[in-house]
Amino acid sequence: MIDRYDSKPALADIFAQILREKPDSHTIRTLLTTFPTLQDLINATEEELRSLPRIGVVKARKIMAALASARTLCTEISRPQVVRSAKDIYDFLKAEMIYLPQEHFVVVGLDKRNRILFWKVVSVGSLDAAIVTPRQTFLPLLKHAQVEKAIFVHNHPSGDPSPSREDTTLSHTLKKVGEIVGVVVLDSIVCGMNSYCSLAEQGLM
Repeated sequence: MIDRYDSKPALADIFAQILREKPDSHTIRTLLTTFPTLQDLINATEEELRSLPRIGVVKARKIMAALASARTLCTEISRPQVVRSAKDIYDFLKAEMIYLPQEHFVVVGLDKRNRILFWKVVSVGSLDAAIVTPRQTFLPLLKHAQVEKAIFVHNHPSGDPSPSREDTTLSHTLKKVGEIVGVVVLDSIVCGMNSYCSLAEQGLM
């Protein structure tokens, strides 16, 4: 796991492009000094970023959006191996999903002990919808011999995780398909900006 900014120049270049500043600008130097490890930066909140000099709402949100790119500079990031709740999945994927400008539908494959085996984006949609079919959703699950369970996750670019009628209908459909093909569908989760909605916990699937 990378604990220090071995890739600090590359990070500076990323933020320079996003913020339209020089890599050695005061803003970027302050950012990389305040968060001394890559994990600290990835875990930074918008409020923490806005507390820094010369970083307002717009810059903070641009930085948060750029962190998905920054994650690729880390060879390993600590992630929960066992899913015990919907919050585990939200924490696992929120940095990847909550700032996306379009709906992304993700399938998470788990083994019989609820350990995460993989996750995969199977559909990218518009501002308020992603076209999802059972075939594209279950195909990656059925290709993995150890998969016994699945959790589906998608984001709402509006930031509001309240499930739509379409979300509920799709979740019911996918759960039934799972029963047919032998994959237990544990949950369908909607990611919002600062919260999530578990359809299983809400009794909606």
